[in-house]
Amino acid sequence: MIIKIKGANGGEQHHIQLSTGGVTQTLAAFSGDTVTTSFKEVEIDLAAKDVDRNSPGQLTMTFWHGGKSTIWIDEIRFE
Repeated sequence: MIIKIKGANGGEQHHIQLSTGGVTQTLAAFSGDTVTTSFKEVEIDLAAKDVDRNSPGQLTMTFWHGGKSTIWIDEIRFE
């Protein structure tokens, strides 16, 4: 999964929680990548994270543990 994202301050990967296919983690834990203030593609290896790709259900994203900022998502795609 690839998410093209940018944040108002950068570093928001620690404050965004994703949940899909029975796995819930911060974006930082899913990807190990950093959100910056410019659009950037953040890659997530769903198989390596044990996401059930046959029945992923909904993809949800929330701010985690009171984190707050502004993020922009330009694209989410599965490859």
